[in-house]
Amino acid sequence: MKTKVIIFSIIMTIVFMSLATGCTGGPVEITDVVMCKDLDSNYGPVDPTTVFPLGTDVINASVKVNNMSTEDKITVKWNYLETGNELNTAEFTTEEPGSGYVGFSLTIEGNFPAGRYNAVVYLNGEEVKTVEFSVE
Repeated sequence: MKTKVIIFSIIMTIVFMSLATGCTGGPVEITDVVMCKDLDSNYGPVDPTTVFPLGTDVINASVKVNNMSTEDKITVKWNYLETGNELNTAEFTTEEPGSGYVGFSLTIEGNFPAGRYNAVVYLNGEEVKTVEFSVE
């Protein structure tokens, strides 16, 4: 089977709530990762799903983090499981410590091919969650 080369690009959108929005101190932690069709104005998930329709050209991941400092880093690796290819890697650090959502968006030219995918989320180099999703 001939493999079609698709150019992938990552658009990472980020916003971080300040300490005044409820950061209570303590260790940094990722409390949720949600795949979704869109992101709200605070980069929280809109239309959560793990099944995206054929014709999809943008896939979003909303990562909820508590107590992030300027020393911390969130990394998301996007993978196409049908071929084992890593599609892209995005990283996020902040200049303002706090808690809130970080939004990651993966886009491609054309549409995502049908199949199984995952987003592997790391906090400071340690894997914290893998979310599988598909395009059907």
